[in-house]
Amino acid sequence: MENYNQLTNTEKVYVDTENLELNTQYSDFGGYEFKDKMYFYSTWVKDSITDEKELYDWNNEPFLNIFEVDTKVEKAAKTFSEPQKLNSSINTKDDHEGLVTITNDGKTMYFTRNNVNKKEKRKYSKEGTSNLKIYKATLSGEKWSNVVELPFNNDAYSCGAPALSPDNKTLYFVSDMEGGFGQTDLYKVSIKSDGTYGVPKNLGAEINTEGNEKFPFVAKDSTLYFSSDANLNLGLLDIFETNLLKIKRNDSTEVFIKNLGAPYNSPFDDFCYFIDTETQSGYFSSNREGGKGGDDIYAFGKYECKQTVSGVAYDKLSNEPLDKVRVALLDIDGKVIDTYFTEKDGKYEFKDIACDKTFTVLGERVIYRPDKQGFVTSPNNGDETTIDLYLDPLIVDNEIVINPIYFDYNKSDIRTDAAYELENIVAVMREHPKMIIKIESHTDARGRDAYNLKLSDRRAKSTRDYLYSRGIEDGRIQSAIGYGESQILNHCTNGVKCTDKEHEENRRSKFIITNQYK
Repeated sequence: MENYNQLTNTEKVYVDTENLELNTQYSDFGGYEFKDKMYFYSTWVKDSITDEKELYDWNNEPFLNIFEVDTKVEKAAKTFSEPQKLNSSINTKDDHEGLVTITNDGKTMYFTRNNVNKKEKRKYSKEGTSNLKIYKATLSGEKWSNVVELPFNNDAYSCGAPALSPDNKTLYFVSDMEGGFGQTDLYKVSIKSDGTYGVPKNLGAEINTEGNEKFPFVAKDSTLYFSSDANLNLGLLDIFETNLLKIKRNDSTEVFIKNLGAPYNSPFDDFCYFIDTETQSGYFSSNREGGKGGDDIYAFGKYECKQTVSGVAYDKLSNEPLDKVRVALLDIDGKVIDTYFTEKDGKYEFKDIACDKTFTVLGERVIYRPDKQGFVTSPNNGDETTIDLYLDPLIVDNEIVINPIYFDYNKSDIRTDAAYELENIVAVMREHPKMIIKIESHTDARGRDAYNLKLSDRRAKSTRDYLYSRGIEDGRIQSAIGYGESQILNHCTNGVKCTDKEHEENRRSKFIITNQYK
C-alpha cells in the first residue's frame, strides 16, 4: 500500500476535476453514464414538500430518486440537460432508489431500492448499510417498467449497488449477509443465459476487509473500482482500484489494490467512481469541503501532461541564427519523434511533448557539424523547455575543418572513424560543386624525417582516393601531398620532450579551398 504522503501528493497527477452545476444544496451523488445519458441520485424536489409522509423521517429530507440528464460535448466541454426523474415504476414516493447499472443493449436496468417496512420504517443511509434490495427493470419504449426483485435478496440483510461486468454475465454488488469478512463486502453472482442467477459469492479476503467495501464499478477494461473505509486511506471512504477481475485462474499475477489518492480521495467520503476508459473521463462523489450540498458529483478528466520544446539554431562562430537546419526530436531510444526545418530566424518548436521524459534534439545542416543536446522535460503541464543549438561551420576561411583523421600505427588505410569524418568533406563538396581543394597531411616529429614524409604522403593520397570513391571528380582535388614533420605547429620538434596531446596537435590533415567556389 502507498504511504500517506504519496496519496496526498498530486505532482505528476494530471486530472481536472469540476463540481457539476446540477449539484444542489441536497444530496446529489452517483454519476453513471450510458450512451448519451447520465444517471444520478438526489433528494432534490422541484417544489417544496408540505406532507411529512413524503419526507424521510431519519433526516427529514425527501427520499432519494434516480434522475437522468442528456449529455452533449460541445467545444470539448460536456453539457447537461435539465435533470428529469425516472418514471414512477422506478421512483416511488416513500422509498429510496439509486445506484444504477444498465446492460450493453440498453434494455435492462438494475437498481437499488430500500426494503422499507411500510408500517415500521427502518433507518437507512444512502451508502447501503441496511434494508437494501436489488431490482431489475425493462425498457419499454422510452420508459422503464416490469420492475422485478432479484431472487437472492433477503429481508435479513442488504444487497445493493449493482455493477455489471463488461460482458454482462456477472453482477457485482454489496451486501452485509452473514459469512463475510467485514461490515459490508463485495459479492458477485452469475447471470445465466436463460435469465436466471447463480449463487452469490464473496470476492474474498484479497478485496474485502473487516471494514466496509462499497460502490463497485467495473470499467470496460475489467478494472474493478470500489470504495472502502479500511486499508490505508485519506479518511472515511476512499476510492480504490484492483486488477482482481483481470486475473485468470492459476495465473501467477499478484492481485494489487491501489488507493487512487488525491484528487479523487480526500479526508471525507469519496465514492461512486465511474470512468469511461475511452475518453479517460468520468465522475465520483464526495461530501468534501467546498461542495454545494451534503454530497456532490464531481466530473473528472484525465489528460496527458504536455509541454513545448523550442530553441534557436545558431552558427557557433558568428552566433547568427541559421536557416535550413533540420532539427530532429529523438526519444530515449534514439527514435525520431518529429522534425522541424528552421527559417531565417533559426527558431524551431515541438509541441505536445510528454512531461518528465528524456529526449534529445539534433540539429543538422549541410556544411555544418551537427549539434546534439540531451534533456529531461519537467513534470509540469504547459512548461516550455528551451534548448538552443550551436552548429560548427565546416568551412572556416579557406579551409574545410573536420575532426582529426586517425590512422593505425604505421598504416595509411582509411579507418571507419576516419571515413565518418571524411563524409563531411564529401557533403561540403557536393553542396558546392565548383569547389576545388588540396589535401595536406602532416605528422608529428617522432620518428625519422624521411619515413614521416613518405608515410604522410601515402596518407594524403589514401584520403584523396577515398573522396574519389565517393564520387568526387578527379579535377576537383588539386593535389594530395604529405609534408611529414616539416610544418610543426608548436615547440615539439625533434628531440623535444612533449606530451601525447602536444604531439597530437601536429598530426593533422588539412583540406584547403583553392578557388572562388560560390
